[in-house]
Amino acid sequence: MTENKQHPMEKLKEQLLYILNVIPPGSNIYYLDYPFHTNIGDLLIYKGSEKFFENNNIKVQARYSVFNFPKDLSIPKNHIIVFHGGGNFGDLWVSHQRFRESIISQYPNHRIVILPQTVYFKDNNNYIKAKKLFSKHSDLHIYARDKRSLKQLKGFSKNIYLSPDMAHELWPITPPTPSQKKNLYLLRTDKEVNKKNRFKTQKNQNVVDWNDLVTKKDSKKVQEIKKEYKNKGVSNAESWYKFSDYLINKAISLFSTHNKVITTRLHGHILACLLDKKNILYDNSYGKNNQYYRTWTHNVNKSKFIK
Repeated sequence: MTENKQHPMEKLKEQLLYILNVIPPGSNIYYLDYPFHTNIGDLLIYKGSEKFFENNNIKVQARYSVFNFPKDLSIPKNHIIVFHGGGNFGDLWVSHQRFRESIISQYPNHRIVILPQTVYFKDNNNYIKAKKLFSKHSDLHIYARDKRSLKQLKGFSKNIYLSPDMAHELWPITPPTPSQKKNLYLLRTDKEVNKKNRFKTQKNQNVVDWNDLVTKKDSKKVQEIKKEYKNKGVSNAESWYKFSDYLINKAISLFSTHNKVITTRLHGHILACLLDKKNILYDNSYGKNNQYYRTWTHNVNKSKFIK
């Protein structure tokens, strides 16, 4: 009789439980910088974070994105400020970094937790300035999403940790439709494109990026929800939560109909892993995908990284 081995994805999900050492079950939190845009990867992190809060009795008292946080907000001292994770820690996606820096300065006496992030600074001067500001906060806890980021965060806080991405909390996702024979190419088209990557896609293969899943009608709906939130000062994000489910389900349906995913997007890789689907990952412009694969997903049998 053979012993059932634990799936590597289940192990990665269990790794997230270490976050409870910093955000204990029963905590009241303000969840900041959640994604109010249509990047499916960020939305997967968002859903994983919300699921983690729900599964561990962490009570979200309010949610604010980078665009609707009130300047005069008073957060109760016994509430933990929790920042969304992802790959925007540094000077590539400036608005998110500035938001974190302003909150860290504005709330020096609160516990602040930054969920798993990849760190990247193009300009060393920006890196030095950020480190100086972050290090002044006495109860700041930062989770790095890979070993290189962990090393770069040295000096930002006395409390730095290594953790996989929050999207792993979604494991497992059951494919809603059977797969076909053709491959899916999910290739990024934004500022993180790696120009060294070359792909010879076969005829009739699907080649898309996340934004190809978003119709004009979808984009209009996003703007309507943003307007609603600005006008009413809504902090709990219910209508956006439902709409983001709809966008994620589009991606799940697309992935499910293909037998293999070839991608340059980290969350193309992670979503394929969550669906237990064969996938090949290529790097982005600054090594984020390579670092994540080497740190966490190299043991997932159906996954492969190509330099």
